[in-house]
Amino acid sequence: MNKTEKKEALNKLVFKMAAELNYEVVEEGEGGRVTFIRPGYKDLYDSIEYNRSYFNVRILNFDATNKTKEDIKTIEQFIKRKVLDI
Repeated sequence: MNKTEKKEALNKLVFKMAAELNYEVVEEGEGGRVTFIRPGYKDLYDSIEYNRSYFNVRILNFDATNKTKEDIKTIEQFIKRKVLDI
């Protein structure tokens, strides 16, 4: 597998993990950003933004729910483990 294929495989794994955490994966198509939105979210700021080029995640608002804050930590740890495999 070349480097591009490895990156695409990692992104698919991250999307799968987000889905397992009950997030909908919404591709914005702009700059490689993807938003993970949980059904019943408080507002758009209670979601997670993922950059598939840099493999980083961020919360859009510090007032996000504790569940979203816990989930972002879980996703970050998962990414760190998997990036070592690339």
